[in-house]
Amino acid sequence: MSATTTTHETISDAQQETIILERSGSYYGYLGRDGEGYHHHVDKATNTIYVTESRAERFLPSDAGLYWFRIRGPITHEEHLERYDDRDISQWIAYVESVRGWIDRPLDLQTILSETLTEVEVR
Repeated sequence: MSATTTTHETISDAQQETIILERSGSYYGYLGRDGEGYHHHVDKATNTIYVTESRAERFLPSDAGLYWFRIRGPITHEEHLERYDDRDISQWIAYVESVRGWIDRPLDLQTILSETLTEVEVR
């Protein structure tokens, strides 16, 4: 009879979770955290919204000149906007605002410009 050696490997919960999405920064967008604490991500390549409990991981592959983003499961909600003629990202943002509200929303250049132009028009 031969002796066998058993090795145990510790795997964190984050490593065990399924990768939902992995995209370059060109195709990934973070929409924000809603009033219930869920994070909203958009895959611009497929026009799909992912709602998860955690933010995306940002990483730089060795052969890339652009950061990539990885989302791990579980998914709370997945919305394929291309299925609808009348839905886009801005409508999703407005919908979440009306139903759950936003705790945290990153400002994008378009929002900053729109708010600035609105302030100029008011004056």
